[in-house]
Amino acid sequence: MNDTFKRAIVLTDISGLGNCSGAANIAVLSHFGVEPCLLPTAVLSAQTGFKDYTVALLDESFEQECESICNIDPHADAVYMGFIVSLRQCKAAKRLIDYYRTKGAKIVVDTIVGDRGERFSFINDEIFDEIITIAKSADVITPNITELCLLTGEDYKTLLSLEEKAAIARIETLCRNFIGDTEQTVIVTGFESGDDIANISVTKQSTDIYRAKRYGGSLSGTGDIFTSFICAALANGESIGEAAKRAGEFISNAAKQLQGENMDRNYGVPFQKFLG
Repeated sequence: MNDTFKRAIVLTDISGLGNCSGAANIAVLSHFGVEPCLLPTAVLSAQTGFKDYTVALLDESFEQECESICNIDPHADAVYMGFIVSLRQCKAAKRLIDYYRTKGAKIVVDTIVGDRGERFSFINDEIFDEIITIAKSADVITPNITELCLLTGEDYKTLLSLEEKAAIARIETLCRNFIGDTEQTVIVTGFESGDDIANISVTKQSTDIYRAKRYGGSLSGTGDIFTSFICAALANGESIGEAAKRAGEFISNAAKQLQGENMDRNYGVPFQKFLG
């Protein structure tokens, strides 16, 4: 195997509209020289923020795809887990992740379990517990504020009621409690800090805060773009911190182009033309 040839196995959905999920993963990973091997968990006509969308869950085919990839046994530098929507998918993803961890692949998990203070309705207790188990064994996880609270049992409204310095200190504590004595990195995304968005990276030894200018509100796909930057860095053996800084600035610059546009947030950030 040529050491310059990098591959990431991506376990997530494909959404037709929304400029997110698999489309974002493939674009960003490819830009950074990492082949995305996408195993879809679901196919949606549009991401779930739209008023109308269709969903085709792919439980059986996803299980078969995960087993097939393990049987073929291609080299993989990283495994990226994103949108998982059933218990069967959790178990299939865990088997593949456990297999590739033993072969030295880095594991990055975007813990897609909730937003705006609430757990998603399709994430029942069994699925939630499985995702926590997988997240505990990852090299990097990228929860938003809601997901951090759900993963750690923190009250979302209480955390947001704190002034900024106290909130960041509390986030550090929550992350370190989750990390325990491991070498895991938790990057908490989307913390609003005045006119900026802060992404807070915590390990058991250190905390780094990466700020970028905030333009508008929440936009579809930004989490997928961010975590793809992190996955690419892991696959390429590069700095996670530099990737987090670069990702935040990239998303900020892309969102800036929407200023003055009457654009539905559900369509996401037109990031593709800025990758070059």
